[in-house]
Amino acid sequence: LAESDIALIGLAVMGQNLIMNMNDHGFVVCAYNRTVSKVHDFLQNEAKGSKVVGAESLEDMVSKLKKPRRIILLVKAGQAVDDFIDKLVPLLQAGDIIIDGGNSEYRDTTLYCCGVEEVKSDLLFCYCGVVMWEF
Repeated sequence: LAESDIALIGLAVMGQNLIMNMNDHGFVVCAYNRTVSKVHDFLQNEAKGSKVVGAESLEDMVSKLKKPRRIILLVKAGQAVDDFIDKLVPLLQAGDIIIDGGNSEYRDTTLYCCGVEEVKSDLLFCYCGVVMWEF
């Protein structure tokens, strides 16, 4: 059932905080991490009692998203971003959006944009580096 407004991949501290912030502002967020036990732990602890939903696979995550699908990648820059983009692109359709929220180097971002467009020209890719400071 497509119930989530947006998905976030990467449940380190920044990813968890961003998910809870979006939840607090009325968005239904689907949380995914390649280590699925982190999804379960997050839902049972920090996200307990919220509208946050979890996914056990990328296919599961994509199926839970309203169209157009919006997916934030908040994973380590470099190979992890490459790998997730490669796995996501075949699962997405025209108008879906991949947002790289990590600290990718701008030259890599250019390659991601061109690479995604080469494979599926109707997908949208943007870079939106997220830095969260605690004071």
